[in-house]
Amino acid sequence: MLAAISAVTVRYRRLILTVALVLAVGLAVGRHLSLTLDRILAYATILTGVLVLSLALLTLRRPRPAAFLVKPEVRAFVTEPSAVQIYLTVGLMFLASQFLGTGHLDEVFEGLFILLPFLLLVGLGVNVAGGWRDFSVELRPDGVYQRDVTGSLMVPWEALAPGRPFQPAVGAATLALAYAQPELVRRRGILPLGRRRLRIDNVHPWFLADAIRYYVDHPQHRTAIGEPAEHQRLWHSLASEPTGPGHGPAP
Repeated sequence: MLAAISAVTVRYRRLILTVALVLAVGLAVGRHLSLTLDRILAYATILTGVLVLSLALLTLRRPRPAAFLVKPEVRAFVTEPSAVQIYLTVGLMFLASQFLGTGHLDEVFEGLFILLPFLLLVGLGVNVAGGWRDFSVELRPDGVYQRDVTGSLMVPWEALAPGRPFQPAVGAATLALAYAQPELVRRRGILPLGRRRLRIDNVHPWFLADAIRYYVDHPQHRTAIGEPAEHQRLWHSLASEPTGPGHGPAP
């Protein structure tokens, strides 16, 4: 059930974000119409936010998928967009709605605390942008690609060190990359994680590390990336190999 909800959330994430934003703004505005409406909508806002954040926590406890989305039209294997990112963004929307819907903000937030609504809106904007674009990792015939809200990272296969990356911890949110030719790496904009780490909270970390390492060490298979048959062959190849600390933990 939870997997089905997450799949729908990911598929229609932009529609969900748009509807949630309109609803959150409407709740904040509606609370200023009357005292009775203020109380009713305040409870509705809190309840909705709690439910969405609870859904995010439950989803975090699920095993991450050990598979890629196959996109032959762009010749890439892509990690699934993060449902947790969508849930957290929607929850943050209703949290912001709760604060901004409060009457007499200048009395509630005094002194330096008046910056809290502004910081909340900045954080909300970053999360909405992230949920809209997503942080999927793409394996392409020419390398590994990931974009962020403020930039993108393109790592050609030739730039990566043979036999790397190592498998990180099972619950790792980032994957460390090791470079043999770092001058080949192309970065645009500002990357919060720098040029040596990928955000991987939407895919099983061992699977992604093994897949990248496989194509680093088997260049003859790179040209087939993006094809369904190659995805099946890759999955079976990785499934037949040892996993876990035997491949070396991330330093």
